[in-house]
Amino acid sequence: MSTGKLKVWLLATLLAAASLAQATEVMVDRGTYKLSAEQSGAGSVTVVFESGFGQGKDTWNDVIAALGPDYRSISYSRAGLGKSGSDGTPKDIDAHLVDLGAVISDLAGGQKVVLVGHSYGGLLATEFARRHPQQLQALVLVDPATLGQRHAFKQADAARVLADDAALLGMLPPPMAADYRTLITQLDAPDAQTPSTMPDLPVALLTATQVAAEPFVLEETAAGKALWKAQHAALFSTFNRGFHRYFVTGHNIHRENPAAVADAIRDIAGRR
Repeated sequence: MSTGKLKVWLLATLLAAASLAQATEVMVDRGTYKLSAEQSGAGSVTVVFESGFGQGKDTWNDVIAALGPDYRSISYSRAGLGKSGSDGTPKDIDAHLVDLGAVISDLAGGQKVVLVGHSYGGLLATEFARRHPQQLQALVLVDPATLGQRHAFKQADAARVLADDAALLGMLPPPMAADYRTLITQLDAPDAQTPSTMPDLPVALLTATQVAAEPFVLEETAAGKALWKAQHAALFSTFNRGFHRYFVTGHNIHRENPAAVADAIRDIAGRR
């Protein structure tokens, strides 16, 4: 690396570290519980991050650092995760969307936001966009789950899907297992399907293509990955604007390649 490039890289790293160091924690009051959120950076674009199933707000730290201090970043942990409280009842998609709406209403100050969601958080982001498009500037979906995916996967290999469920439920703590059972009940419903149309919002869809050497769930196998990509292609076709990018990574693109997610946020935020 040349001296000039090294200085630029060091400056960017220092600025990113300073941004995270200046992050402030805030609690979003939900009546019977509070959600732990974090704000950092400044600027005309506000980015709200929605995490994957079982992941808290810290999972986005590397993306927020790569994005830099010129974007206002808001991350939070859903009920029962991290420092966020819970009312003790399993939450379905609708309940999580209400909490997400409260985070945006309380912390975004009425500004339209770029909503970023990973995995289950991507499903929530997609549904929030469908129901509340007026609150969003753009959408970034990081290897998202879809409403129709379980029907597609069960049609291909129902026994493997049920075995994967049993394995996951055996690993999860009881509150998360209860949320997971609620989720699969919703996704198994006969009317669960990916929306055929979406609002006129710009979308960045990022898809992981890597097949695991030792697959833990069906989605990590070659056959499962083909179905996953088909689900994403169908989802992307419901939008009128944006881009779809593929990455040779595992499911957690935001951890393996945070710079790519930050680039997607910058790119889509510049589109109207």
